[in-house]
Amino acid sequence: MTRRPGSGAALLARGALAPAAVLALAALVFAGCGSTHKAATATIDRTAPAITKAEFVRKANAICAKGNAENKAAGAKLGAEPAEAQVVAFVKNTEVPAVQAQIKALKALGAPPGDEATVAKMLTLAQAAVDAVKAQPTIVTSGANVFAAFARVAHPYGLISCAPTS
Repeated sequence: MTRRPGSGAALLARGALAPAAVLALAALVFAGCGSTHKAATATIDRTAPAITKAEFVRKANAICAKGNAENKAAGAKLGAEPAEAQVVAFVKNTEVPAVQAQIKALKALGAPPGDEATVAKMLTLAQAAVDAVKAQPTIVTSGANVFAAFARVAHPYGLISCAPTS
């Protein structure tokens, strides 16, 4: 059965494509995905005005929730049983750019004072996941949870709308 993107959450907000469920691109290192790819450390916007953790979490969750809704709507256009080529094209042309935009928006928030390392780690893990999907778009149909490492850092921090199924 071909897996369908866009039916759950955005790449950044997902773990992996499930039969009629989710594609996970939400963020961070691929240790559990069989990839040896190393991403560069993410750079947060250090020129952004100071932000509290509560404000960062609120804004980050809003960015992810918006992206999730947009990708779900776009993915719905694929239909119930898209061909693998359709899924790959969707991942390359819709999901990856959308998640990349989410990562950029998260970077632009800056980081709460004292949490710079944690935020940078989350963004690095997210970028690694996106890079892995770029290199192998079919990973999203393999059942691999490409955002699991990101979720292990992001969810306890409060980013529950980012990679919600991871």
